[in-house]
Order: sequence, then C-alpha cells, then structure tokens
Amino acid sequence: MRIIKKEVTEESALGEIYKNVKMGADAIINLLPSVGDDALRSAMTQQLDGYEKYAAHAEQALHERGCKAKEEGAVARFSAKMGMAFNTMVDSSTTHIAEMMIEGSNMGITDLTRLINHLEAVDPSSKAARLAREVVRFEERNLEELKRYL
Repeated sequence: MRIIKKEVTEESALGEIYKNVKMGADAIINLLPSVGDDALRSAMTQQLDGYEKYAAHAEQALHERGCKAKEEGAVARFSAKMGMAFNTMVDSSTTHIAEMMIEGSNMGITDLTRLINHLEAVDPSSKAARLAREVVRFEERNLEELKRYL
C-alpha cells in the first residue's frame, strides 16, 4: 500500500495513477496464462485494454508537463509476480483468480480514493482528479464483472 504525501502535486498524482493502472495491467498479464475459463479470460482481456488506455492517458498528461512516467520498481514487480505465481500454483480455479483480481481492484480503489481526497482539497477539477475518478469508476465496473465468477 502506498502512502500518499500530504502535499500532492498534479505531476505526483498523475504518476501515482500511472503506477496504479500499470500494476493492474501487469497483474492481468501475469494471471492470464493460468485462466482456464474463456469468459473470465475475455473479461480480463477487456480490463487489460482499459488499464492500458488509462496508463496512456496518465503518461500523456505527464509528458505534457515535461515529466516521465515511472513504473513500480523491479523488486515490487517481481514480488507481485511471484506472489501471483504461488497463489495460482496452489489454486488456479476461476473463483480464486476472480478473488485475486477483486482484491487488486479493491486496493487500487482504496489508493486512488485516498489520492482523490487529497486532490479535491487542492483542485477538484484538475486533470489528475478527473482521471483518478474515471479509473475508480472503471475499477468499480471491473468488480461487478468479476463477481460473476465467484
């Protein structure tokens, strides 16, 4: 879980959004080889497209501000990948994979909601605040879709 600093800039917020959606995309990429259910695979592939779209939006907004998007560190990505590999080795059922996806989406919603609360105190109409709210709505739709597989 990331702790958002008290003073959040537009650039740091966009960076957090970028990391958040890239983490979601990486999770799907890591889990897809273990998915046996075609309907769940299709839902996850659609979600992957959404994560990549939001990552591109955040990356473009950062670029417009003269900043470069940064992903999570290699250790964090490797740790997440190994955790998912172990989890699916133990249980690769459709239900378990849906649960893992739901947990990830809930973490993303929590982190972004915390970020939104900080942004709204500064500038609720900022591009970062709008994008974060959009990603939260996307994650909420993902949750509803994933509940079908429990």
